[in-house]
Amino acid sequence: MVAAAEFFAARGVFGLVWIDRDLIVRRRFGAMAAFIPEGEPLTNALTPFIGSEDYILSFQQDPKLSLELPGVVIITSAETQDRFNLSLFWDPAQGCYFLLVARASLDATLELELVRHVRARLIAEADTTMKSKELMRANRDLEQFAAIVSHDLKAPMRALQYMTEDMEAAALRGDPIELQARLAQVRTQAQRMSSMLSGLLDYSTVGRKAMAIEDVDTGALARSVSGSIPHGTGMTIDVAGDWPVITTLKAPLDLVLRNLVDNAVKHHDKPTGKIRLECAPVGADVVISVIDNGPGIPPEHQASIFLPFRTLEAAGRPATGLGLGLALVQRTVESVGGRISLGGAGLDGRGTTFLVRWPAAIGASILLS
Repeated sequence: MVAAAEFFAARGVFGLVWIDRDLIVRRRFGAMAAFIPEGEPLTNALTPFIGSEDYILSFQQDPKLSLELPGVVIITSAETQDRFNLSLFWDPAQGCYFLLVARASLDATLELELVRHVRARLIAEADTTMKSKELMRANRDLEQFAAIVSHDLKAPMRALQYMTEDMEAAALRGDPIELQARLAQVRTQAQRMSSMLSGLLDYSTVGRKAMAIEDVDTGALARSVSGSIPHGTGMTIDVAGDWPVITTLKAPLDLVLRNLVDNAVKHHDKPTGKIRLECAPVGADVVISVIDNGPGIPPEHQASIFLPFRTLEAAGRPATGLGLGLALVQRTVESVGGRISLGGAGLDGRGTTFLVRWPAAIGASILLS
């Protein structure tokens, strides 16, 4: 429809002007709009809009609003006088205002009706575009949810397998105390899996992401994640630093920490090792470090570790899995406006450091992108 509008504007039926959300003229099309300078505030060229700025800005919250000024007299720099009908409205699909400029005549009814018709078509097109984007976002989120669940259930399922094996051994030994302890661990792990799935489903469900924003104790979350990852008795996972309470989405932050810690455990090359989670507020963000003293990532592989389906040998063993973990981590971090990167060597002069820069306060608007 915009192309059709430009077609008519090129033939002098009306002029078309694009105005950004700060009411600055960014583009014009058609000789009828030539008197409106680009790069200038709308009110500089069209003084009738002065005093209506707040009302015009409210269109961004309610695109059904518009402002029509029929029969406006314009005196150009050549001191020629023309009378125009002006119609201004907000197009949410393109994120800008449209101004339709039509020459007024003694009987402006037909021209105003044409302007209203063009505006109605543009709004209908914008509504269709928005619905299409919502559908694409829904499909994307459901695909991501399926990929996350299929990947992230492996770690807790592996932990449950170890625990049931220990329970079987305790039962054969006739050790009720050990059996009771392992049952308690199974119950805790099952509860965590249920909470994880519920949180991920809430996060991935279209229209509910903004509702999932909450105050999160990042320290408590980090300790919960580190305690739920299965690891040998020779492996230590510590939580250190300043972990604040932030306003964010708990499920994706849980996903990021869990994947990074689980990767550090799986790829360690020794029966004893160290993993440390650190956090520090930096400006409007928190910077979380996941540091280990494992074998590290060879320089030739560092540029591709966040690409899907890239797998490396884990502690001398053949690569396993689909290679989606770090790709999902990066996508999740970037979906909330954060960044993830490698930070060099880890502990004891070896290993790896992952740096996650996560916004301390996530706004609902970022979830619509």
